[in-house]
Amino acid sequence: MKEISLHTNSPVPLYKQLVQQLIVEIAKGNLKYGEAMPSIRAMALQTKLNLHTVHKSYKELQLKGLIIRKPHSKVFIINPHSSPLNDSDLQQISIELEQVIVEAYVLGLEQHQLQQIFSDISQRYSFS
Repeated sequence: MKEISLHTNSPVPLYKQLVQQLIVEIAKGNLKYGEAMPSIRAMALQTKLNLHTVHKSYKELQLKGLIIRKPHSKVFIINPHSSPLNDSDLQQISIELEQVIVEAYVLGLEQHQLQQIFSDISQRYSFS
């Protein structure tokens, strides 16, 4: 796993930044399905974050169905493809994408630019 870099001056809360970076590491294959992740305590030491912040990040990853916590603080990455997306998941993804698209529109991004960005990002990951 590459080094996690968090930005305290970002408007994005630290726990969300950690969630986002861990999701990217999973998508890139740097964190593999079935692989053990650092414990909450180890991740807190590695990232210099408060235990509660890391716990909140791991809880969100667990709610998203990306990790599972085993007894004695073991955390494993689970295969999100093992069960199909439900309507609630699809609705949440749609809401989040709409927020990004609306923000891009307000900032002056044109449709073709947005489509190019989406295409470029999609190509970085294996969507099969």
